[in-house]
Amino acid sequence: MTKLQREKAELLRFVDIQSFANPTAVTLTMKMRVEGKSNDMETASTNFRHFMNRLNHTLLKSAAKRHGKRLKVFCVRESNPDGRLHYHALIDRPVRVGFEEFTSTIRYLWGRTDFGYRQIDVQDNADAGWLIYLLKNRQKDSVLDSIDWENCQLIAG
Repeated sequence: MTKLQREKAELLRFVDIQSFANPTAVTLTMKMRVEGKSNDMETASTNFRHFMNRLNHTLLKSAAKRHGKRLKVFCVRESNPDGRLHYHALIDRPVRVGFEEFTSTIRYLWGRTDFGYRQIDVQDNADAGWLIYLLKNRQKDSVLDSIDWENCQLIAG
Protein backbone atom coordinates (compact mmCIF):
# COMPACT_ATOMS: atom_id res chain seq x y z
CA MET A 1 0.00 0.00 0.00
CA THR A 2 1.44 3.38 -1.00
CA LYS A 3 1.67 6.37 1.33
CA LEU A 4 -1.19 8.09 -0.53
CA GLN A 5 -3.39 5.00 -0.23
CA ARG A 6 -2.66 4.78 3.53
CA GLU A 7 -3.51 8.49 3.98
CA LYS A 8 -6.81 8.07 2.14
CA ALA A 9 -7.69 4.97 4.17
CA GLU A 10 -6.98 6.87 7.41
CA LEU A 11 -9.10 9.82 6.25
CA LEU A 12 -11.99 7.51 5.38
CA ARG A 13 -11.84 6.09 8.92
CA PHE A 14 -11.47 9.57 10.45
CA VAL A 15 -14.42 11.05 8.55
CA ASP A 16 -16.98 8.44 9.49
CA ILE A 17 -20.00 8.98 7.25
CA GLN A 18 -22.04 6.76 9.60
CA SER A 19 -21.79 9.52 12.22
CA PHE A 20 -23.78 11.89 9.94
CA ALA A 21 -27.54 11.70 10.53
CA ASN A 22 -28.48 13.03 7.07
CA PRO A 23 -25.32 13.22 4.95
CA THR A 24 -25.74 15.59 2.03
CA ALA A 25 -23.33 15.93 -0.90
CA VAL A 26 -22.82 19.58 -1.84
CA THR A 27 -20.76 21.13 -4.65
CA LEU A 28 -20.38 24.92 -4.62
CA THR A 29 -18.63 26.70 -7.48
CA MET A 30 -16.91 30.04 -7.02
CA LYS A 31 -16.48 33.16 -9.12
CA MET A 32 -12.93 33.70 -10.33
CA ARG A 33 -12.90 37.47 -9.74
CA VAL A 34 -15.08 39.97 -7.90
CA GLU A 35 -14.59 43.71 -8.20
CA GLY A 36 -11.01 43.29 -9.40
CA LYS A 37 -10.07 40.83 -6.63
CA SER A 38 -8.97 37.37 -7.71
CA ASN A 39 -10.13 34.31 -5.84
CA ASP A 40 -7.43 32.18 -4.21
CA MET A 41 -7.35 29.40 -1.60
CA GLU A 42 -7.39 31.81 1.34
CA THR A 43 -10.23 33.92 -0.09
CA ALA A 44 -12.15 30.74 -0.92
CA SER A 45 -11.79 29.53 2.68
CA THR A 46 -13.00 32.86 4.05
CA ASN A 47 -15.96 32.82 1.65
CA PHE A 48 -16.89 29.25 2.64
CA ARG A 49 -16.61 30.11 6.35
CA HIS A 50 -18.96 33.07 5.82
CA PHE A 51 -21.40 30.74 4.02
CA MET A 52 -21.27 28.13 6.79
CA ASN A 53 -21.78 30.78 9.50
CA ARG A 54 -24.92 31.95 7.70
CA LEU A 55 -26.13 28.39 7.11
CA ASN A 56 -25.63 27.50 10.77
CA HIS A 57 -27.44 30.64 11.92
CA THR A 58 -30.31 30.14 9.46
CA LEU A 59 -30.90 26.47 10.27
CA LEU A 60 -29.90 26.25 13.92
CA LYS A 61 -31.28 29.67 14.87
CA SER A 62 -30.07 31.19 18.13
CA ALA A 63 -28.45 27.90 19.23
CA ALA A 64 -25.70 28.63 16.71
CA LYS A 65 -24.88 31.94 18.36
CA ARG A 66 -25.73 31.29 22.02
CA HIS A 67 -24.52 27.72 22.37
CA GLY A 68 -22.03 27.39 19.51
CA LYS A 69 -24.08 24.74 17.69
CA ARG A 70 -22.69 23.87 14.27
CA LEU A 71 -23.62 21.55 11.43
CA LYS A 72 -21.19 18.73 10.79
CA VAL A 73 -19.22 19.43 7.63
CA PHE A 74 -16.23 18.00 5.81
CA CYS A 75 -15.05 20.15 2.90
CA VAL A 76 -12.46 19.98 0.15
CA ARG A 77 -11.30 22.75 -2.22
CA GLU A 78 -10.53 22.01 -5.83
CA SER A 79 -9.72 23.92 -8.97
CA ASN A 80 -10.96 22.94 -12.43
CA PRO A 81 -8.62 23.07 -15.47
CA ASP A 82 -9.63 26.71 -16.08
CA GLY A 83 -8.61 27.63 -12.52
CA ARG A 84 -12.16 28.06 -11.18
CA LEU A 85 -12.25 27.08 -7.50
CA HIS A 86 -15.07 25.00 -6.10
CA TYR A 87 -15.90 23.17 -2.90
CA HIS A 88 -17.08 19.63 -2.48
CA ALA A 89 -18.59 19.15 0.95
CA LEU A 90 -20.38 16.61 3.08
CA ILE A 91 -22.86 18.54 5.22
CA ASP A 92 -25.15 16.98 7.81
CA ARG A 93 -28.70 18.19 7.16
CA PRO A 94 -30.64 18.74 10.40
CA VAL A 95 -33.37 16.12 10.91
CA ARG A 96 -36.11 18.74 11.25
CA VAL A 97 -35.17 20.41 7.93
CA GLY A 98 -36.52 18.85 4.75
CA PHE A 99 -34.25 18.27 1.78
CA GLU A 100 -35.99 20.86 -0.43
CA GLU A 101 -35.73 23.53 2.27
CA PHE A 102 -32.09 22.63 2.88
CA THR A 103 -31.29 22.85 -0.84
CA SER A 104 -33.05 26.19 -1.33
CA THR A 105 -31.33 27.62 1.77
CA ILE A 106 -27.93 26.53 0.46
CA ARG A 107 -28.64 28.03 -2.98
CA TYR A 108 -29.85 31.31 -1.50
CA LEU A 109 -27.02 31.73 1.02
CA TRP A 110 -24.25 30.67 -1.37
CA GLY A 111 -25.52 33.22 -3.89
CA ARG A 112 -25.26 35.93 -1.26
CA THR A 113 -21.54 35.34 -0.60
CA ASP A 114 -19.03 37.49 -2.48
CA PHE A 115 -17.63 34.62 -4.55
CA GLY A 116 -20.70 32.37 -4.75
CA TYR A 117 -21.31 31.27 -8.34
CA ARG A 118 -24.54 29.90 -9.81
CA GLN A 119 -23.31 26.33 -10.33
CA ILE A 120 -24.50 24.46 -7.25
CA ASP A 121 -25.30 20.78 -6.82
CA VAL A 122 -26.95 19.27 -3.74
CA GLN A 123 -27.63 15.54 -3.43
CA ASP A 124 -29.38 13.87 -0.51
CA ASN A 125 -28.27 10.59 1.10
CA ALA A 126 -24.55 10.86 0.40
CA ASP A 127 -22.65 7.64 0.99
CA ALA A 128 -19.05 6.48 1.33
CA GLY A 129 -18.68 6.88 -2.44
CA TRP A 130 -19.03 10.65 -1.98
CA LEU A 131 -16.18 10.64 0.54
CA ILE A 132 -14.03 8.65 -1.86
CA TYR A 133 -14.84 11.20 -4.55
CA LEU A 134 -13.89 14.07 -2.22
CA LEU A 135 -10.48 12.48 -1.70
CA LYS A 136 -9.74 11.85 -5.37
CA ASN A 137 -6.32 12.93 -6.71
CA ARG A 138 -7.60 14.66 -9.83
CA GLN A 139 -7.67 18.48 -9.70
CA LYS A 140 -5.52 18.58 -6.55
CA ASP A 141 -1.86 19.19 -5.86
CA SER A 142 -2.22 17.26 -2.60
CA VAL A 143 -5.22 15.48 -1.11
CA LEU A 144 -4.32 16.50 2.45
CA ASP A 145 -3.68 20.13 1.47
CA SER A 146 -6.98 20.34 -0.42
CA ILE A 147 -9.01 19.68 2.74
CA ASP A 148 -10.13 22.99 4.24
CA TRP A 149 -9.45 21.94 7.83
CA GLU A 150 -10.35 25.39 9.20
CA ASN A 151 -13.92 24.93 7.98
CA CYS A 152 -14.35 21.24 8.78
CA GLN A 153 -16.60 20.50 11.74
CA LEU A 154 -16.65 16.78 12.41
CA ILE A 155 -18.21 16.88 15.83
CA ALA A 156 -21.79 18.09 15.93
CA GLY A 157 -21.97 21.21 18.02
